[in-house]
Amino acid sequence: MLLKFQVFLYLIPILASIIPFAACKFFATHNGHGLFSFDIFLLLLILLLPRGKALKKLIIAVAISVWGIYAETIQSIVVSGLYVVILFVTAFIPRNKKFLSPAFFSFALLFVVAECGNFFYSSFMITLIDVWGLARFFWWGPIAYILTPLLLVFMFLPFAQKILWGEYRIEISHRKFFVTLVIVLAVNFGINTLQSKQRLVDFTTMDWCEILFTPGVVGQNTFLQEDIKAHLTQWDSSVNPVKDFSRPTIMIVVESWGVNKSVPYTDSLLAPYKGAEFAGITFRRAAFTQGAEWEDLDVSERGEIKLTAIPQKFRDNGLQTWFLHGYDSYFYGRQKDYPKYGFDSLLFRDDLHNRGLGECHYGYDGICDSSIVSYIDSLMTDSIPKFIFWTTLDGHPPYELAHVPGRSAACSALNLSEINCLHVTIQQNTARRIAALAARHPEYRFIIRGDHRPMASIENSGFVESFYFRWVPMVVIN
Repeated sequence: MLLKFQVFLYLIPILASIIPFAACKFFATHNGHGLFSFDIFLLLLILLLPRGKALKKLIIAVAISVWGIYAETIQSIVVSGLYVVILFVTAFIPRNKKFLSPAFFSFALLFVVAECGNFFYSSFMITLIDVWGLARFFWWGPIAYILTPLLLVFMFLPFAQKILWGEYRIEISHRKFFVTLVIVLAVNFGINTLQSKQRLVDFTTMDWCEILFTPGVVGQNTFLQEDIKAHLTQWDSSVNPVKDFSRPTIMIVVESWGVNKSVPYTDSLLAPYKGAEFAGITFRRAAFTQGAEWEDLDVSERGEIKLTAIPQKFRDNGLQTWFLHGYDSYFYGRQKDYPKYGFDSLLFRDDLHNRGLGECHYGYDGICDSSIVSYIDSLMTDSIPKFIFWTTLDGHPPYELAHVPGRSAACSALNLSEINCLHVTIQQNTARRIAALAARHPEYRFIIRGDHRPMASIENSGFVESFYFRWVPMVVIN
């Protein structure tokens, strides 16, 4: 009986995450999803506590409140407050089906509504208060939003009842509550430390509160307006820009280089590449940096090799193959996964720092794009032909915290806000260096694409929504 109790205790949070996890994978949403619902797990633990014993529950409430305050964000305070409310609402109800069933159903429904809000918000430009707006694009959207929470709760309710008021009902002590909770959080921390691509535990309500209290981070719009369609040429993303795998080539994925809905703004982002063979826009299958890398390397959306990855094709033609990125190697598991694509050399923050390259402190601390351009220049000067793949870093948000020397002339010409001015200045600085590098090395073909639009803004300025979702600039030189 104890074994069956343990199975159901951990099975229910997994069931609660199955559909959202699959949906995020299928739609390649910007936000990932964990395999284990922390909110449902915590709800189960609270409902398994014995009735009464107010002092012990007060200790739990204090511990949760301390965490919320210590995290120093409004979302952590709100979420910790919600957990304390659940604790006290369920503290004194009788432990039988008549009371436990509606308590579990109500709070589980709240968590799954937040779950659906996260998914729709990151996929179809929607917030909880704007749910009916989805009908403008998808008639089934509101129906799915209403029915999905109910279906999800009913899906794992039969399992939950077995340990809450059914045949495997066991009350746990407050000490076991703490121990079990700490073990799950410790395992989650350990796995996330070992790899960063896949979340183990999903903090649904925390994610939802982050959206509520940092609006404008992930709103979506892929529909191009007529003015930008008429002004900028679109590259068919199904067409490989590599024409010759025996020719020295450099592919560059530019961090947060997106297509702004203002034509003059996007023109300013492309201005340093005047005279390029192609300078326009293209559509991304995914909306995160590694998804862009996988797309350009011609591997699947999960990083699996289809037939032959692009670096391997260059290596088969006798070229050296290099991957460079100014951030840490563990991020996205690149150090472990990318050698299988055919790279001879992978250089990251520590490797480049040891080679004397300088660090910058913009959105992310890491090796400066300017330093990497100089290093790539040195790689190109020898007689060995190469394929070089570089993901830039300077352009990573948040821009409000960046100290950027100088200001682009576009700031005044376009009357840009401070955050837009910082974004344009950073992007143009990197673009001018890349354009100069291409001019010095006409023997190399340059293929330059953005990874996604800027995906974060500390201030609620509409900055993120001013860019199209999944549309990025693209430039081909030489």
